[in-house]
Amino acid sequence: MSWQDGLAFCAIIHRHRPDLIDYHKLTGEDKLGNLNLAFDVAQKHLDIPRLLDAEDIVNMPRPDERSIMTYVAEFYRVFSSLDKVETAGRRVAKYVNSVKTISEMKHDYEARTRALNNAVTQKTSNLHSDPLGEDYHTAKSEITALKTYKRTERRQWITEQADLVTLFGNIQAKLKAVNQPAYQPPAGLFPIDVEKNVETLRQAEISRRKALNENLRNILDNLRKAFATPANAFYDHLQQLKLALAQDTGDLKATLSFYQGKYSDLKNLGAQLPQIQGAELQCDAANIDENEFTDHTYDDLAFEFEQLNKNYSKKITFIESQIAAAEQSSKISPEQMAEFKESFHHFDSQKNGRLSKLDFKSALSGLGIIELDFEGGNAVFNSIFDRVSHGSDSVAFDQFVEYMTSITADTINVEQLKDSFTTLAGNKDHLTVQDMKVGQLNESQIEYLTQILPPKAGISGGYDYKAYLATLH
Repeated sequence: MSWQDGLAFCAIIHRHRPDLIDYHKLTGEDKLGNLNLAFDVAQKHLDIPRLLDAEDIVNMPRPDERSIMTYVAEFYRVFSSLDKVETAGRRVAKYVNSVKTISEMKHDYEARTRALNNAVTQKTSNLHSDPLGEDYHTAKSEITALKTYKRTERRQWITEQADLVTLFGNIQAKLKAVNQPAYQPPAGLFPIDVEKNVETLRQAEISRRKALNENLRNILDNLRKAFATPANAFYDHLQQLKLALAQDTGDLKATLSFYQGKYSDLKNLGAQLPQIQGAELQCDAANIDENEFTDHTYDDLAFEFEQLNKNYSKKITFIESQIAAAEQSSKISPEQMAEFKESFHHFDSQKNGRLSKLDFKSALSGLGIIELDFEGGNAVFNSIFDRVSHGSDSVAFDQFVEYMTSITADTINVEQLKDSFTTLAGNKDHLTVQDMKVGQLNESQIEYLTQILPPKAGISGGYDYKAYLATLH
């Protein structure tokens, strides 16, 4: 009786061919409609003959069991054969999917393996041909680049190699699962071929690292030598010039000429200092702390040069003063002549071997001979300048020495006394006891002067030294 409403027939068809009947829209009340739908669809789409009459089944109190079983058997016959086709289709689909997947895996493996081989081979070539760097900074840059490559690109390639080995194994496993022969990739694409390329790359990396490090060591050694060579030569030359200071030819003018030549040699040697300093700065930039090729530094060499320069200057000045002293044929000592020479050069603002009027005034003020208060001092100075320069607009060295000799030598003349009394009086026209004390005269000397100097009219305690000097002419 369960077949009477037609839903069972529709359900069987829907189970195997859901495209033929929309079962979910059917109801048990429409028995005749359900049966006719099932019988029509079965006949039209499933080649099942219409063995039953829908109205007979609905109107019969109990449908004929044999007729129902015969008709249902036709459904079993049709759908059981369809199940075999579906099973075969599933098997074929599964096989196709496996073969298709394996094909895609092979294509992926071969493309990626070729790309990896090409990248590894190209990098190997580059490692052998890339420049090593011609200076410290480029050499260090190349070393850093190699380290960066090994931390990044190379690790990516090693990871890719491992992934390709796994993929190769997966392909072989899938082929085995579908009873297919083992995969034989094109020549050069076997995992062992990739491993050989990677090993060749590793050897190129080792060679590159050794070459870079050796190149850097050579660059550093060259930087050390670039400083050490001129520094050592500079020091040796400096020592020769230092030893020359002890030489003496006997004749003053010949000795002066000898030292002037050595002094010129020293100044020429000093022109090498910037080059030595530049070489040391390059060593500093390369972080070179020790230099096995020299013990010298730029600062030490520059210091010794300056000291020797001062020594030569003093030596030449001393000899010049000795020569000048001899030419002056005075009793002035060589030491005093050296002081005159040094003072003259110090106040020679134009460095032309002559003192201008202002230079000479500065010299006399610096030596304490006159004061720069300009209160009556100009007349005194002008008198001295005119007398020393012989009416010229400047004072030559021999004139300066002659004047300094006249005021420092043991001999005394009226002009010297006049200048000395004027200085002692502070450029006033009279002299006091206090002035004498400031001039370091002792009590007996002061007492004597107060006896021989006439009093200054109108000045209490003043003495007219000019009147006294006038009596000495």
